[in-house]
Amino acid sequence: MVIVIMWPVCEDYTMLSNKQIGCLSTRSVDGSIDHGQKYPLVMPSFFQHLSWAPLRWSMKLFCSLKIIGIDNLTSSKPGVIIASNHISELDPMLISCCLPYLSSHLPLYFVSREIDFYKYNQLSFLYGGKFFRSMGAYPAYVGLKNYTQALYHHLRLIDQGRNVVIFPMGKINLENDPTKAKGGVAFLAQETRAPIIPVLIQGIENLSFKAFLSRRRKLTITFGKPISSDDIFMASKDAASGQNRNEYEEASSILMEKIFRLAKSDSGF
Repeated sequence: MVIVIMWPVCEDYTMLSNKQIGCLSTRSVDGSIDHGQKYPLVMPSFFQHLSWAPLRWSMKLFCSLKIIGIDNLTSSKPGVIIASNHISELDPMLISCCLPYLSSHLPLYFVSREIDFYKYNQLSFLYGGKFFRSMGAYPAYVGLKNYTQALYHHLRLIDQGRNVVIFPMGKINLENDPTKAKGGVAFLAQETRAPIIPVLIQGIENLSFKAFLSRRRKLTITFGKPISSDDIFMASKDAASGQNRNEYEEASSILMEKIFRLAKSDSGF
């Protein structure tokens, strides 16, 4: 079997240092966006469609994959924010394989961490670099104390009508603690006014190869009804967490509460 790997021919926007990203004028004072910067479409589409059938059908066969409420996403116009809990490294591709193969919402684009974050991972040679970009993952730049600069790529992707997947918890987290949510998703929603599609993934946490082959796991992915930024910001004003958190983090916590509540519903909100 011959495997051909093709890399996107495009300017590398994902390897910028914090100093470089700090110099970028992501949005001007009047709120305008640089519409000239484009992101590759062909390679993310190619790889997501390539992985669609093997992942979807293997999960159906070995994990009894059940997809609930996918119409909440497919009936929305492209240019949405898909916010999900994060319980395994497969989560990004699991979300993409839930969509119909010829869905106009594919490819999805993902919020990832910078390449240095993965340097101690056993698969660091794959993570954060060309492979991630080929799959549609662009990093959020941490430590800048500026959401606009940190989410430089994702603001533009949504502005260009692309669908962005973000994990508000920031990394794999098996605790259903909404106060652990980061503020980025709420900022994206408020700035772009894009609807948020909440997603809950259940049943694949700590999945070993042995457990996978045993066919005892039950994987359920639930898509809730669209939520507006106003919904989570208004609710956050009434929530007193008692913690030193900004308005975006409070709103993101409200969103995570809504995501966790999908476990009690078979059809979203």
